[in-house]
Amino acid sequence: MTPLSLPLRRKIDLYRRKGGKTSRRNTAARIERFIAFAGLPPEQIGKRHIYEFYEQQQFAQSTERDYHYALCQLWRMLGRPGEPPKPPSMR
Repeated sequence: MTPLSLPLRRKIDLYRRKGGKTSRRNTAARIERFIAFAGLPPEQIGKRHIYEFYEQQQFAQSTERDYHYALCQLWRMLGRPGEPPKPPSMR
């Protein structure tokens, strides 16, 4: 597992503290699971890693949707333009 950088860890913790607690906690856990899956520093994660993640994990449609929203949040935390790729069930 790749350790998260301190600024990203702080952003995830801040995100976790605001809003609906259960939902935020689940979203933060999904972000961390995806980063662990990628095995790279978050700054090096790209669209290809997201496509591979969806291909290797056989999720239900609702779970894919939840991961997509979590990855959108990660994209914003990293300051990336646009949105990450959508899962196959949302295309």
